[in-house]
Formats: sequence, C-alpha cells, structure tokens
Amino acid sequence: MEEIFLSNNIFFSIGILIANIIQGLTGFAGSLLAMPPSIHFQGLETAKVAVNTYGLISSLIIFSKHYKEINWKEAKKLLSLMSIGLIAGIYLSTVVASILLLKIYAGFIILIAFKEMFYKGDLDFNDTVLIGIVLLAGLFQGMFVSGGPLLIIYIAKKFHEKNQIRGTLCFIWIFLNGYMMLNQYLTGQFTQHNIIVTLLGLPGVFLGVAIGGYLAKILSKEKFLKIVYVLLSISGMSLLV
Repeated sequence: MEEIFLSNNIFFSIGILIANIIQGLTGFAGSLLAMPPSIHFQGLETAKVAVNTYGLISSLIIFSKHYKEINWKEAKKLLSLMSIGLIAGIYLSTVVASILLLKIYAGFIILIAFKEMFYKGDLDFNDTVLIGIVLLAGLFQGMFVSGGPLLIIYIAKKFHEKNQIRGTLCFIWIFLNGYMMLNQYLTGQFTQHNIIVTLLGLPGVFLGVAIGGYLAKILSKEKFLKIVYVLLSISGMSLLV
C-alpha cells in the first residue's frame, strides 16, 4: 500500500512538472494538462484544489514578467464574461455528473486542435459567437479548472503577439483561480490531505514555469503555435481515456 501511495505521488509530481513547463511556455494549457493525471492519481476533489492552486501560483509568476504587455481593454472584457461562466460552472459541478460533459469538452478540444494543425483556413466566428465561447470557457474553468483551450479560440482571433497573450491570460487566471480558491476554502475543500498533496507538487510548479519561460524565449511564433495545438490535441485525447 505504501509503494502504491509513493508511486502515485511520484507520477503526480512528474505530471505537474510537465504541465507547468507548458504553462510557462503558453500561459494557458497547464491546468488542462495537469488535470487528467491529477484526477487519476489523487481523485477529482484533490485534483481541483491542487491544480487550481498551481494555476494561481504559475500565473502570478508569469504575470510578474509580462504585466507591461497586457491588453487591458480585452482583459477587462474577458474577465467580466468568464466570471459569469465561472460562477455557473462552480454551481453545475455540484449538481451535474461531470463525466459526460468532460467527454464533450474533450471532443471539442480535439476538433479545434486538429483544425488548426491540418486546415489552414479560418473558422469564421463573429463577435457574438466568440462571446459565447468565452462564456463557455468560464463555465469549464469552474467545472474542471480547464477553460484555457476554449479561451484560446478568442485569443487567437484578437491577439497577435505571444507575450501579450501570456500576460493577458495570466492576469485573467489570477482573478479566476483566486475566486475558485476562496470558494474551495469556504466550502471546506482545503483538508489536511489536500494541502499535503498540493505541497508535494509545488517544486514542479516553480521548476516547470522556469523551464517553460526559457523555451518561450527561444521558440519562434510559428513553432510556439504548433506546440500549443499539438498539446491541445494530446490533452483532449487524454480526457477521453
């Protein structure tokens, strides 16, 4: 039993390290990549507490380096819309079975990622549809701490500079993850077990963000976007397993 506990924590920590390398690189994909292994090795409730905490910490680190490059007009708009979805998502996670919604979400992620990798034409989303996508991003952030892939659809249409993308996204995650952390604390989810597990993954957060930040400096925009969409497809497939 002790060996299983130890191996679970080791694989959990490795998953957190890899996820935060991606978080440091892209500013948005870390939580989505961290959730599947975290759920597998620690359970859903513990995973949501740990991954949300890591998301807040990594976003603060990245934000401190890119706060001057934020698109404030878009950031305020996105924060307002996603907050509505976030509150709805937190509520739905308490009353709706998450398995079916997670499968639908995974399928949507895979379709978007494959489109960007293999089809060079643009999806002709107008502003109304994009607003709906942002609301859905908030919804899935509240339910699964994984709203980034939906939000990136909007970001890809409105932003054209990768450091501005990373800075603006991290500004949004600070507020959304902070609200989720407060809600988790008030609802008694910060148990002794959840706190211990969260602490186990912290070294991977700091190391991963540092490595990801370095990779972001040396990768071209084209390679940067290719990595983003490949990782999105992998993330979506992992949610179907």
